[in-house]
Amino acid sequence: MIGDPLLLRRQPEFARAIMFYCETMIEPAPQGWPVRKLLNQLGRYYAAYMLIRQYYGWRAGGDELPTLSQLQVVSGLSPRQTVSFVATLRMANLVSMEPYPHDRRQKILGPSPALVAEIGRSCTAFIAAFHILAGDPDPVRMDAHRMGRIIHVSADRVVEEGTLLAAFPTVEMASTYDCGYQLLVTLMAAHYRRQAGQQALPTAHSALSRRFQVSQSHVGNVMSRLRQSGALQSSGTRVDAPADHLVDEFENWCAAEMLHYAALARRILTDQQVDQVHV
Repeated sequence: MIGDPLLLRRQPEFARAIMFYCETMIEPAPQGWPVRKLLNQLGRYYAAYMLIRQYYGWRAGGDELPTLSQLQVVSGLSPRQTVSFVATLRMANLVSMEPYPHDRRQKILGPSPALVAEIGRSCTAFIAAFHILAGDPDPVRMDAHRMGRIIHVSADRVVEEGTLLAAFPTVEMASTYDCGYQLLVTLMAAHYRRQAGQQALPTAHSALSRRFQVSQSHVGNVMSRLRQSGALQSSGTRVDAPADHLVDEFENWCAAEMLHYAALARRILTDQQVDQVHV
């Protein structure tokens, strides 16, 4: 089993695995409520990640109830922003709020399977990309319950040690914008497609605006910020390609995330198998 980021990057299929990840992440959003526009911004994504963590931590036997007041402590948003964010999630049927049977004054925040699946999209795609490199013909299926447990364990580590994202400043910066991470991933997908001699991926502001349900001016702001940071090489108004240091950063980020989530998936699967043996 591959366990080192540098060894992972040396695998012959590494570029193909990253391209698979990127293209999975930039699939057009489903019609209806703009879920990805809502959740694909670092502050809100983190708050939803912590909401899932506290619910599945409680289900696993934790002492703290997954309530709104508890989420306000750990969400990373202000208390008022947390209340507003949860209200929006409830309006979109992504979160339930039910009385706790033993104390009906307490309300349990429960993430819907759709919320777990959306927050876990990147995790699932990284696990699948890792399996491409591992040559595993039967990767683990990521149902909502299993992904919820993976997010719980991963978020515990974030609380204790900080995020992996902090080591990747361009990825982190892009993630602070609405759909900024998806815009960055689209540019990387286009880069790997060019390398593989495949059909070009539309990266015009109008195409990206339609794909991610954001305005063209917003797309332009994110692209300008990436250019100003030196992450993109450009000629006039046309973006040519990610700079070499961005490719290196992004590949290190992907390698770290693949290893992180693949290890957690194995751990959760092993725990489930042990639980089944003892039933």
